Amino acid sequence: MKSQARIVRRWFEEHPLIWGISLVVIFSLLRFIQTVAWRKWFYSLDFQVSPQFTFFLSVWVIVLSVGLVIGGIVWLPRTSWRQLGWSRKGLLKAIGLGLLGLVLLSINVIVWSISKGSSQQPQFTVPKLSRFLLVAFFAFSQPAWVEENLFRGYLQPRLSHRMKLWLAIVVQAVIFSLAHLGYLSDPIDFGQTFVAGLILGWLRGRKSNLVAPFIAHGLFWVMAAFLPAV
Repeated sequence: MKSQARIVRRWFEEHPLIWGISLVVIFSLLRFIQTVAWRKWFYSLDFQVSPQFTFFLSVWVIVLSVGLVIGGIVWLPRTSWRQLGWSRKGLLKAIGLGLLGLVLLSINVIVWSISKGSSQQPQFTVPKLSRFLLVAFFAFSQPAWVEENLFRGYLQPRLSHRMKLWLAIVVQAVIFSLAHLGYLSDPIDFGQTFVAGLILGWLRGRKSNLVAPFIAHGLFWVMAAFLPAV
């Protein structure tokens, strides 16, 4: 048993990039299943304040946030949280960069909306506390937590070991946008997601704290709470 464990561990040590791409494929398939179930059971991709919907999100938090991140990224390849980029060092700077990232992500959405020919101003509303908390729970437990650990925490550093940092950021942004197949369909939306991947990858950099892209990504999704329910 110990020899088999050593063989498995050696494989992860020698093929971290292959495992990273495998995790991206697994993540994409799981999110596709989640999206189909979300539409089928709740008739839209909006957030619904109900016990059934809260239970639905909680199950996916366990599957994606716990299973994929802790199991697939940390436990199997023996990746430490510090290696992923989680650190108290430079925390204030990371928070500031995260807020800057939120601004850049928002500008990215505006620019791509204009490229679609949309001139309509977005309507914002003050959400009920229950809706705000539900969206925030989703934002920081799934898009921010799972995607930042996977794409900027695990994948980008391993790409940067094989190529220049700027190219690693571009490659992970391409993979990040392709991972949204089944969730996005409009080519413009893929362009918007690609640029978002560049922004989040830049926030991570080579050795920067993962807190920066985590905050930017999470707060960006929290803004959905202020949009009218559909």
